Amino acid sequence: GFNSKIEENCKILAKEFSMGWNSHIEKECNFMAIGDKPAEMITIGDGTFIGFKANVLIPVLKIGDYTTIHNHILINGYEPCIIGHNCYIGQYAVLNSTKKLTIGNNVGIALFGQIWTHAAFGELLEGCNIFKEAPTVVEDDVWLTGGHIAVSPGVTLGKKSVILLGSIITKDTIPGHCYGGIPAKDITEKLKPYREVTVDEKYNMMKKFVDEFVQNLSRDYDVKKIREGYLLVAKKYKFRILFLEEVKGKVADQGLDTIIITKHQGDVTLGDQVTVFDLQTKYYTKKRTDAEFMLIKFLKPYRARFLPRD
Repeated sequence: GFNSKIEENCKILAKEFSMGWNSHIEKECNFMAIGDKPAEMITIGDGTFIGFKANVLIPVLKIGDYTTIHNHILINGYEPCIIGHNCYIGQYAVLNSTKKLTIGNNVGIALFGQIWTHAAFGELLEGCNIFKEAPTVVEDDVWLTGGHIAVSPGVTLGKKSVILLGSIITKDTIPGHCYGGIPAKDITEKLKPYREVTVDEKYNMMKKFVDEFVQNLSRDYDVKKIREGYLLVAKKYKFRILFLEEVKGKVADQGLDTIIITKHQGDVTLGDQVTVFDLQTKYYTKKRTDAEFMLIKFLKPYRARFLPRD
């Protein structure tokens, strides 16, 4: 992909390998199937980072856009591992896919996190009763906080579940609930992890986030307040950010990379340089402009996460 980088001493054995725009693999990473065999497919999306000494021993790995995987990760197994957009996986995490492992969008896994699809070691011939192989699913917006969390094989973590530091998950979790302990128990009555947010509230929050974003760029860009947002001008690049409550019809780029943040995107024809962030659906139109990359990188850690519309 354009402007992507693979550092020295990486070993990649794969029948199919693809890497999106503005992605980065640090040094001494390995990508292959178990046994020094070529993987069938390794696919890495746009804006994704993989830290040094990652060991990926898997037949099929698919990683979405803007996912961060820190150093010394171990991904291993015999079935596909699928990781969505905007994920964060901390140092020394273990992702096992003896059976299929599916990790959704916007998932956060802190350092030393472990997700398993198998539990097998005790000798069956000697009557060991502990043995399991089963697919594991981590749904969208799940957050494993603070590190040292283990997820047992066959578990489904429901959307927007929050798991507290040091917990061990042995059963499915309820979407939007909070869990902690060994084994983890539902403690949502004590700590409710989410509240309802209206589109109007999101629109106002995004205005504040963009103000922060613009302030961070003000050393390198001349910032001009315009009718519906900002125009940012540097020596070699300029772009604009607009707030429009609704976007429909035809939207021209006027020769500028343009970010539009809206409450609702209707039927619309967009110019080649126009990226729309829709707060109602949480999708954006991917155009791969520099402005788009910069804004997504700024928002993604904890402010806001969007998924590519296509």
